[in-house]
Amino acid sequence: QLSKKKAALILDNRVVMFKSSTIYSKPLVILEKGRLCLITKCKDDWCKIKVEKYSGWVEKKSLWGNL
Repeated sequence: QLSKKKAALILDNRVVMFKSSTIYSKPLVILEKGRLCLITKCKDDWCKIKVEKYSGWVEKKSLWGNL
């Protein structure tokens, strides 16, 4: 079966995942280049992603994949 979940790879080195869709919100974790993440939703220039036990927002320009 094919999954309907969207996934993407982190393009840049050391991308910060934030609690909400602004750089002024609380930083949660730093993601390394090539990390696979599941996309929950996207709005404007931000996407909400999930990586292992972390869930938060990253800038869309830092992702590569089927957005």
